[in-house]
Amino acid sequence: MEKELVKIDSLIVKQAVRDIASKDVDTSTKALSYFISKDFFDLCHRNNVNADKILMSIKELNKYPLLSRKKMSNDIARLIDRQFV
Repeated sequence: MEKELVKIDSLIVKQAVRDIASKDVDTSTKALSYFISKDFFDLCHRNNVNADKILMSIKELNKYPLLSRKKMSNDIARLIDRQFV
């Protein structure tokens, strides 16, 4: 059961990362808001993941143009897979 919860948590974070690279401004904005929410920090704490490192990566990601963000968000998603094990 616990492994399933970790998997669900990792999928939530990965989708939020990908949403940052969305063409839809509303989707991207909501995704950015998630990374400064209590829910995000609780999720990271629950999984022993460094929320600050992810947040720092997200802030850097958001500085790039859309096409670059798409590629980089996929790279970050792969890193998240390694963090949530």
